[in-house]
Amino acid sequence: MFKQRVITALIMAPLALAAVFFLPLHYFAIFIAAAFLIGAWEWSLFCGYTTKSSQYSFISVVALSMALIYWQLPDTAYWPVQLDQLSNSVLALGVIWWLIAVLLVLSYPRSSQSWAQGHLRRALMGWFTLVPAWTALLLIRSVDFYQSSYTGAWLICLLLGIVWAADIGGYFIGKPFGKRKLLPAVSPGKTLEGMLGGIGFVMLLVTAVAYHLGFPEETATWYLAALVLTILSVFGDLSESMFKRVAGLKDSGSIIPGHGGILDRIDSLTATAPLYAVLVALIGGFA
Repeated sequence: MFKQRVITALIMAPLALAAVFFLPLHYFAIFIAAAFLIGAWEWSLFCGYTTKSSQYSFISVVALSMALIYWQLPDTAYWPVQLDQLSNSVLALGVIWWLIAVLLVLSYPRSSQSWAQGHLRRALMGWFTLVPAWTALLLIRSVDFYQSSYTGAWLICLLLGIVWAADIGGYFIGKPFGKRKLLPAVSPGKTLEGMLGGIGFVMLLVTAVAYHLGFPEETATWYLAALVLTILSVFGDLSESMFKRVAGLKDSGSIIPGHGGILDRIDSLTATAPLYAVLVALIGGFA
């Protein structure tokens, strides 16, 4: 299983980075929308939808939301300088949702009493998980796009680096040294040592980036932001585990060999992307 996971990751990671760096903005939007709509299909199972009509209805709502957000974007995107009320509001909703999601995870299983039996509530949670994250990635990719098409790509690359470093550090430290269960009611495999290992790997990544850039004065802010994002990425994983547990599923799907479903791979990304986009707008230094 581990060998299969590694082989799949070695194939998928270059493809994802190639899409981030080389696809035109509208093709990039379609590319990530396709991935997220597969995620919407998987989320429909979390909702307890068993008929094709209900599953397609949920996917259609997510797709139409993405289309509306993309349609109303200016022809020449200058985010985050140019105010875009709808997409910025969606980002804010995404950040608020993840604050709520963290509380739901921390209070599980008691918290599930308020939403586990409601198909519509779980569908709404899925919308808040998928649509703001898709919006965040699109907006980040559009940063200074018509001045330098690679600015947003490098920003997404850094976000992916944080998520991947947290995941890798969590595995390689948590697997041999993990003893203290983080939230066993949600995910028995997650340990405090694994989370600290992920944080350590991310701090090494931030240090490498800061060193390459000559340790700019914003470095301390970068460390703090990376710490928050790393912890949030862990809760993205835990949140999906919580929904899978309620739905009685081991994996969100089986589309990726050795990795399960799309949601199993982008859970941390959906949690971190909206806040990361907000941080880019606030401390990115764009004017």
